[in-house]
Order: sequence, then C-alpha cells, then structure tokens
Amino acid sequence: MLVRLAPVTRALLVSLLVACNPAESGAPGDTEDTGDTGFEGDPEVFSELSAPVDIHIDDRGVPHIYGETDADVFFAAGYQVAVDRLFQMDLMRRRAYGRGAEVLGEGKVDEDRISRLFNFARWGKLDAERLKKESPEEYHLFVAWTAGVNRRIEEINSGAAPLPYGFGKAELDYSPEPWDPVDTLVIGKMVSFGNSNVLEYEFLATVVTRFVPQVLEVVQLPRPGWEAYTVPPEDRPSAATAPAPGGAEPTRTSGQVAKNRSQEPARTLPPDAAASLRRLHDALSGFRVVGSNNWAVDGRFTASGKPLIANDPHQPLQSPSVMYAVHLNSADAGGDFDVAGFGFAGVPGVQLGHNRKIHWSATTGFADCMDLYSVTLAPDQATISIGGKTAPVVWRDEVIKVAGMGDRTFRVGDVEGYGVLVGDALPLDPALVVDAARRLLINWTGFRATNEARAFLRMGKAQSIDEWEKAVDMIEVGTFNWMAADATGITYHLNTNVPDRGAPAGRPMPIRVVDGDDPAYVWNGKFLPGNQLPRSRAPQTGFIVTANNDPWGFTGDGDLSNDPWYYGAFYDPGYRAGRVEQRLQELTQAGKVTVADMQSVQSDTHSLVADKMLPVLAEVYAKVATDDTLLAFRGRKDLEVLHDLLTKQWNRRMDRQESGALAFHVFAHFLVQRIFEDDLSLVFGAIMDASPVYALKFAALAATGMYPNANELMQEGRDLLVMEALVDTAEWLTAEFGSVSPHRYRWGDRHGTGFRNAYGGELDGGWHPTDGGEDTVNVSGSSFFEPESTDVRPRFESNDGAVFRVITGFDGEGVPQAVVNFPPGNSADPTSPHFADTLEDWIEDRYHHYPYRRHEVEAATRETVTLEP
Repeated sequence: MLVRLAPVTRALLVSLLVACNPAESGAPGDTEDTGDTGFEGDPEVFSELSAPVDIHIDDRGVPHIYGETDADVFFAAGYQVAVDRLFQMDLMRRRAYGRGAEVLGEGKVDEDRISRLFNFARWGKLDAERLKKESPEEYHLFVAWTAGVNRRIEEINSGAAPLPYGFGKAELDYSPEPWDPVDTLVIGKMVSFGNSNVLEYEFLATVVTRFVPQVLEVVQLPRPGWEAYTVPPEDRPSAATAPAPGGAEPTRTSGQVAKNRSQEPARTLPPDAAASLRRLHDALSGFRVVGSNNWAVDGRFTASGKPLIANDPHQPLQSPSVMYAVHLNSADAGGDFDVAGFGFAGVPGVQLGHNRKIHWSATTGFADCMDLYSVTLAPDQATISIGGKTAPVVWRDEVIKVAGMGDRTFRVGDVEGYGVLVGDALPLDPALVVDAARRLLINWTGFRATNEARAFLRMGKAQSIDEWEKAVDMIEVGTFNWMAADATGITYHLNTNVPDRGAPAGRPMPIRVVDGDDPAYVWNGKFLPGNQLPRSRAPQTGFIVTANNDPWGFTGDGDLSNDPWYYGAFYDPGYRAGRVEQRLQELTQAGKVTVADMQSVQSDTHSLVADKMLPVLAEVYAKVATDDTLLAFRGRKDLEVLHDLLTKQWNRRMDRQESGALAFHVFAHFLVQRIFEDDLSLVFGAIMDASPVYALKFAALAATGMYPNANELMQEGRDLLVMEALVDTAEWLTAEFGSVSPHRYRWGDRHGTGFRNAYGGELDGGWHPTDGGEDTVNVSGSSFFEPESTDVRPRFESNDGAVFRVITGFDGEGVPQAVVNFPPGNSADPTSPHFADTLEDWIEDRYHHYPYRRHEVEAATRETVTLEP
C-alpha cells in the first residue's frame, strides 16, 4: 500500500537524506570552452542546496517552488516531478532512447525502431554538449534538476520512499535507473521531432502517387477546407512577390505529379499494403504531430484595455498527462525565474506559461523540415549516390531487447550531412515507396546540435515581447507557432530551420518521396530567412489566430508552384482557425472582449464541415421528389427524419447531448467512404487513420464542387452518393439504436475521450463522453472505421486533444493572470487525490485561477514540503 507522508515527516526525511547523501555529479565532459558567461565552478556538479526550498502544493496538486537560487529551485522541481511522475518519466525516457520494449514487450518494438532510426540519443547528447559549452550556467540548471530527480530515486531505492506504481512486483517489476542531464536533452530532441514529423503524410502521398495517381489529378492535396490563414492580411506577402514561371522544370506537385506519374507503367500494390501502412501508423503514433489552437487579442479590443491570449495545445491525451503543471520562483530571492505553467514531464522548466511580464503559447507549425529520398546504394553498401555525388554510409547495428523474448536487430546507415538510410528500420514494406533497386533516405533538420533547451529557459526569463522574440530566434528545430503577449501588445513569432529549396516555379517541392539523383531536391545548406517565416504583431487587424493552418494562404489554390517560396504543404484544413476567426470578428465588432468570451471560443463545438456539407444534403434531398434518378429514395420516412434532423433541427454543435452530432458524424464518414473508397482502394483505411479531418476535407471539397474535376471521383454522380450515405446512416442508426428517431441516441453515446497509459492497469484513465469533433475548436477527433476494414467502430474514441486550456490577461500592474483547466490530474499516483481531480472540470469546460502571486499560492496551499541543505 502506498502511504503519503505527512508534510513534517516528509520534510524531515528529505532533509536527512540530502544532508547525508550529496547529489552525484553528471557525466564528465569537456568544460574548457565555456565562453564569457561569468559562470564560476563546474557546470556538471550540483553538490547541495544553498538554502531551504519550500514546495507549496496547491488544491489541484500543482507544486509552487520557492528557493534562493535558480539551481535550488530546479533541484526541487526535479525532485517533485519525480515524486509525482517518475514512472511516466521513465517510460518517456525509454521511448526517446528506443528502450520501451525492454519493459513493455513486443508491442513497443516498432516504436523503439523509430527512436533508434532517428538516433535521438546521439543528437540529444550533442545538444547537451552545445548547451554546456555555450551556456554552462544554464546547463547547470539541467544538472541541478537531474540531481533532484536522482535524490528521489535514491529515496525509493533505499526504501525510504515507496516504489511508484508501475515499477512494483505486481506491475512491470523493475527499479528506476538514475538520470543523467543528457537524458532531458534526448527527450527534448524527441519532442522536437514530434513537431517536425510529416513522415506519415509524405508516405501516404507517395503511395497514392505511385499506385492511384488518377486520384491526385483531382484532389489537390494542399488545398484548405476553409480559407483561414495565420498571418494577418497586413503582413502577408503580396502576389507580386511570386516568381515568374519558366526557366527550369515546373513544380511537380499534387495534380501535376499525378499527371506525370499516370503516364508511367502501372504498379501493382503489394498484397500486405494495408497491414504495412497500419503498422507504420501504430509505430509513429508515439511521435505523431498533432494540432493546437492559440490566439491573442490586442488591448484595443478587450474590456481590460490589455491583451488577452489563449492556448490549448493538442497532444496525446494520456493518463497521466504528457504535461506537468509547475511554478518555479527564485525571483523573490533575486534569481531569474518566476514562471508558471506547463512543461513536458521529463524536461526541466516551463515550456508554455507566463512569468511576471509575459505569457507565451504555441501550436504546431507544420513547416516542412524533413525530406524523403529514393537513392541508389552501391553494391558494397559503402556509399550512396545523392544529387550527382557519392556519399559514404556508416552502418550501425541496433539491438532492441524485448521483455520475455529474444533481441531484435536491425541496421541503419548514417550518411553524414544527408540523413539516415533506413535499411530495415521502418515497419513499412519498401515496395510501397521506392522501386526495387532503390533505398529510402530520410533527412531532417534535427540531425545536428540545436539550441531549443536554451531557448525555452530564455523565454521563461524574458521581460518583454521584444526580449521573448530573441529567445524564440534561438530555436532551430521543432516547428512551433509561438505567440506571446505582455501588457502592451501581442506578437506571433516563429523561428526554425526550414530548408531553402529554391523558387517553387523552378524546383520540385518534396511532398512525397523524391528522386535523390536529382540535385534540385538536395538541400543546399541554406534555410529560409526570418522575413520568409511567419511573423506578425497584427498592427491593423488587432488579433492573431493559429490552429496549424497555412500561415500565408499559399495553398489556397491547391498549387504550390506559383508561391513566393515553399514552406510546407500538410497544414490543418483550416476549420478550427476559421471558426476562431469567425468568433473573434463577432466579438471584436460587438464590444470589448472578456476572459469569459475567450473561454467560450475555446470550448466552441460548432462544425464548419457541417456548414459545408449540410447545404449539399438539403439541395440533393430537395430533388428526391422530382428527380427519377433518385427514385429509390422517395417516400422513405427514415430518410426524411434524418434530413430534417440534420438540416432543420440540429444546431451544428458537436455536443455530447446532441442527436444531430452523432447522425452527422456517421453521415459525413459514410460520404467520405462513398466518394473515395473505390478510388483509394487499400490505402483508404490508412488515410482515415492518419487524419480523419483530412478525409472530411476531401469529401467536403468534392461534394461542394471546389475540385474542378470532382465528378471524376464521383462517377456515380454526387447526388446518388449523398443519398446512399444518408441510407448508410439510417441503417447504422437503426441497427445500433432500433430507429433513426433522434430521441434514441446522443453524440455522447458513442463519442468520448480515452485517457490511456502505455502500461495500463490502475493508470488507465478510462473512457468519458466528451464534446467536440474532428473539425471543432474544442477538438476531439476519432477514428470511424476499424483497422484494415470498413466496419464501424463500437466507439469513436478520441485520444488527442487539449492537454490544457489557458486564458491569460493582465492585472493593473501588468502581471499575467491565468485561468486554466487540464486533465486528468497532476499526479501519476493512482492513490493520490490529484490523480484525476481535474478531469471533470476539463470535460465540463470549467476554468480555475492558476495561483501565481505569493498570497494566491499560500491561500491555495494544501501541503508544504521543505527541502533542507
């Protein structure tokens, strides 16, 4: 049985242990070239606290940590996150190193392969070495944090503290291993990869291009479903900046690619294609790039006269959460930090939150920082041909230990400066993406030492949005749409290394596996300059919205060849951004925006896909009475009931009590199936798994005639397909609920959120009916069909969504004041009162003030832990 120590007892125990066992230093390293930083001492050593540190744990389990020095506070933060999340941290570290199968078994082998392929261990170590060299004082904070984690591990392994759930003999039965400061940088590299990863999209685009190119003659992959763009109009590049066509080969994208490919000999899809793509999807699920929303409103439009900023990052919804709420304060004693918010469990500090002057937020930017090449490997396997040159391959054998089974071995070839030669690392049939005589090479801008750890620390210390932007400019990998506000203004500022691939009119854009023999595809070592990255302070518009959508509108016509430069292609379809823009326009025109207004936008469940599709249904249904081609649907009462529900009664909100929400979800997905399944054949299921909202976008654009040649996809005729999808819906509802009558069912009967855990057991957070859908601001996407079949799932379970919601304004002194909700709780101890205590508030969209000022923290404190030197 796990016993929570009383505050006094626990503080005394910790004090004794710290006094008797000073923290071990990190691994030895080169500290000679530290630069002119003024740091004294060895950055690798944290010997002991300089003074007592108080940890105030509030009524939602959030630790507020007060210490005399930055290092003291980081030590205590490492200690406390290990108290709350050590088992989760261990699993995250194992995922980053590719060691999950050691404890979780065969099901994690493919995920481990991804981590070994991209070698987060190597690049994270280089990140750590760079941080230590360029900023030993900031590296020392990582050392201090790690020392705090290890102090907790020493308590556990000595028996002075209980073994956390998950490690126990009745669970996975192993002891926690000590941490090294490098581990945190390795995890950070993995997180950056997740925000760069477009692998699955590019693989699927490749498969479609190679095997069903006729689809891409119609479907313009980059085209948005709703034209909403992030950079305000006043800061978008003008059409006049687009390069004139001519000179070199035109860009081969979307329909142009398909047209060229359709003239090639037809390929036969491998018989195991669907299973292979499904296995790839599962392997990448731990690294998938997901969405988020953030927006900021200038003070000229707010009730307070100061800016308001909102953020709800969309990450895997797990139990415990991938994010950890924490507040670090050394500033009261003269240090640099008074920062509160959320950080990734296993990474020091606060990645998203606020200090005394600014609040900052982020969404995924979907810049294209990763390319896939088809290359030729020499017979002796020592070199490849790339861009007309020869490059050496250094092979490494990776061995994955599997719990209860034998080791798994595979090979990866490192091609310095060009990426990794996949070998047999990916769980994907190579015949799907390259020809038999070719090999797959992947390049990523993260294959180098980068500076994100330092950037996050600097953001936390910034005292103005100008200073904060300088911190963002240190980020080199991981594409985040960063947004910040202080009491004087708002800013949207992105920095990352996006390869400069040249003018789109004269160079093919790599949205699929490309020909590595063509020098035009090979990176030239240059990155897009700052004036070609999305940035704005909205001087005229007065508000900024990002929701993973196209920053500038380059994809609006579905053509990438006529743009000023190439930045990316696989953006969110724009429905969430479009809805936020709609609401903000209404609110700013109606009066002064309040915190409550911002909350209402964040919880909005109105479906813009329904706004697109339902007028089509109404138009088609009106023809049934007179159009003899639709005679089979005439006089059917069940179809009339559904038509009236969807087009006349439903409010188009994906709320769990709404009958129309369930009926529309089913209808929309059956329409996707009716339009695309025959054309996409065995890759249909993979596309539906990878991004259901993309599939809904394709169907909405086809049904509304936005694709110029949409009838080529709908050979049977759009009207017939729409009515057949309505029949499918009626039959499904009748089979499930006995009738299409709306009083028989609700959205929450089948749709909800599952808070799962890689191990499971008592850590599994269960399934809960929730609001939202694929395209809503309050996002709650789910898979409709069973894997590798077209059977409808028994439940539409969402596993991604807002890992927290925050709205922040500024008080009379310009200090940020935040209201938040987050699921499921801040502790990973199933016996803790804070294991799932915030879940209901998250489900019901109830917000609470995040205590920040000292008197607020003390009023909310329920337990105090003191760490003594």
